[in-house]
Amino acid sequence: MKKSKKIISLVLAIAMVLLVPVSVVSAAPKGYGFRYAGVTVYVHGKASGLIDKMGEPNKKSKSKSCAYDGEDIKYVYDEFTLVTYTEKNGGTEYVQSIKFTSKKVKTKEGIKIGSKEKTMKKKYGRARDNFGVYTYKKGKMGITFTVDDGKVSAIQYVAY
Repeated sequence: MKKSKKIISLVLAIAMVLLVPVSVVSAAPKGYGFRYAGVTVYVHGKASGLIDKMGEPNKKSKSKSCAYDGEDIKYVYDEFTLVTYTEKNGGTEYVQSIKFTSKKVKTKEGIKIGSKEKTMKKKYGRARDNFGVYTYKKGKMGITFTVDDGKVSAIQYVAY
């Protein structure tokens, strides 16, 4: 009798595991966030919120992805250029890179083109100076600052 109760309990436990719906929750992307027009995006995170908010780009181009079966899509806006990737054609777009093209936009930490090198280092910490290029990495992404004459001249979020 005890053996049959154990078997019934085991069968019920297996049935419950198989019948209970499992939901997979993807973790929020880690790294440096870019906030613009009330929307925050991360490299390798979904790009749809920012694309929807920005509306029609000045220029849009597509090319076959060299990393996935999908495509890379480049959106050029007045303040920045956004490059996305899809893992398959027609799939969800994820942020691959964001390059600032204007002094009007800034990082979540408050750095923009024209900021002082000293201020950038204070906000982001130490990084190796590679001929005026500073790269800060978090997880599978990074943010790169180019510095000329003590001021930030370029900012780009990049995927690794």
